[in-house]
Amino acid sequence: MVNMTLFFENLIARYSEQMIWYAGFAFPFFFTFWIVGKKYFKKIRIQETERANLHHFKHDLGFSASTFLIFAIMDVGFLYLESKGYTQIYFDVAEYGYLWLVVSFFIALFIDDMFFYWSHRAMHLPRFYKFFHKVHHESTDPSPLTAFAFHPSEAVIEQLMPLLVPFLLPLNFGVILAWQVFSMLNNVVGHLGYEVYPKGWVKLPLLKFKTASTHHNMHHQLFNGNYALYFTWWDKWMGTEFKDYETRHEQIFERKNIKKSPEGFYSLTVSAIREEVNDAFTIEFSNVPNIFRDFSAGQHVTIQVTISGTTLYRTFSISSIPNVDTSLTLTIKKIKGGVVTHYLAAHLKVGDNVEVTAPSGQFYVKPEPANENHYVMIAGGSGITPIYSMVGTILRFEPKSKITLLYANRNTDSIIFKEKIAQWEKEHASQLEVKHYLSEEENEKNGTKSYVTRIALEELINQLGKNKLVFYVCGPEIMTNKLIDDLVYLGIAKDAIHKELFLISTPTEKSKSQSAHVRAKLFGTTYEFESKEGKTLLQSGLEQNIPLPFSCQNGLCGMCKMTCTEGRVIMKSNQALSESEIKAGYVLTCQSLPQSNKIYIKNP
Repeated sequence: MVNMTLFFENLIARYSEQMIWYAGFAFPFFFTFWIVGKKYFKKIRIQETERANLHHFKHDLGFSASTFLIFAIMDVGFLYLESKGYTQIYFDVAEYGYLWLVVSFFIALFIDDMFFYWSHRAMHLPRFYKFFHKVHHESTDPSPLTAFAFHPSEAVIEQLMPLLVPFLLPLNFGVILAWQVFSMLNNVVGHLGYEVYPKGWVKLPLLKFKTASTHHNMHHQLFNGNYALYFTWWDKWMGTEFKDYETRHEQIFERKNIKKSPEGFYSLTVSAIREEVNDAFTIEFSNVPNIFRDFSAGQHVTIQVTISGTTLYRTFSISSIPNVDTSLTLTIKKIKGGVVTHYLAAHLKVGDNVEVTAPSGQFYVKPEPANENHYVMIAGGSGITPIYSMVGTILRFEPKSKITLLYANRNTDSIIFKEKIAQWEKEHASQLEVKHYLSEEENEKNGTKSYVTRIALEELINQLGKNKLVFYVCGPEIMTNKLIDDLVYLGIAKDAIHKELFLISTPTEKSKSQSAHVRAKLFGTTYEFESKEGKTLLQSGLEQNIPLPFSCQNGLCGMCKMTCTEGRVIMKSNQALSESEIKAGYVLTCQSLPQSNKIYIKNP
């Protein structure tokens, strides 16, 4: 009983000490960079698109608390063995000299770094990942709170070296303390989310081998690479360092040179234009800011063009694969009556600058290495553009997930990305299955002469099992809406169906409205204007120079999303907001017609 009492006393003491250490390192950095100085330090934020939220902070705090409990239990056992004289810890520096004091510190770091690299890399293997490392990767945009958010099984592994090395090497107590401080600080800074290492660090002799904050941040974004803890040499030796690590680090300090208009448009330079099939063409932009590399697959951008003195905006899905392709590509199809698409096809040339918004949109996939999903991707014609990006992303970052792609076209010659999709199907035969549907061609070798029908969907669902399927549908409005109706009829839950529509034409509510007095709060500033009868809030606001956010103006992109907290509006069309968002009061100002005398809207 006495021994158990002593055990719990030591456990409580060690746990309290561990939590104080954690709070002393993580909390000051978190409050400084993520709360108090958030705006000031934005210029050195690694991921320009902030993905971390309260859910992630709570998650990280909870698992950090359990991590330090594991550490404390292991420490109590270590202290017991140390009290019995089994370790080689010493206190008198003269016992081994000052040279060994310094050398032993770096030997301990080298051993710790080596063990971390190989154990960390092993935990990324699919068969181990969900049992050890998945918890830590809940945060793709890490904060200082993430530094010790481990599953208990991973916590044991993380604590092994600090406890084992003192049995192998004579270590002065001061070295152990310095090692603990260095490790804690390195871990917090590595998960900081902001780059505190200066410009040029990755090119300096010797110092470049010390991992900068960007190094581990990229690991949280991209998963398979940059496994190192303290130093970059293991990643360099083993070929697991991301090739653009140094470029990304340096780009953080060059953002001030990136051209961006007050309306949020980036000026990108066209590096290539490729003709595709089916009246489609691909525009490529190289040397783009990081925000155009680490978007979510399936998202879109809006292009601003001026034609005959009139400024027009059009939204196009991104076809490049995030965090794989180093350039941004937009694959665009010329459509009948499409002023902007025909203008781009006829006049755009290499070297031209194009005004482009940052990626946005709610139609996307968020890859997770441990996922074992079965995605059914359905694309019609140029609706393959975001689907193509999604498929490439899943193949790269979700090796245990499967994809069935149903791709509808008129004939074989109108299949966009035909060669690349065929290559993927060959290289990932166990992961990707492609079924082509050709409405105007009888060609059993290359596809079925048919549309994607309810019968075809029913056969697929019966074959694969409805409970494990996730659907992504993108194509012309009539096709997409019909297929969604078919899927719901066949028993697929609505939250398992994701859609993106092209060529919106049918309003969801009658276009009736009245004039109204509108107050709009934008980023802390309140504007007031009169909305005219028959016009949307966005139309009336822009006519009176109110800087309301917008992009496509078709209810597709969601860029004009605001909350309506007073009054009532109806939306002519909505393809961007979910049912939960509508219930929460969100509206699309480009589609909103006033139904009351007073309207109050504000940024979400």
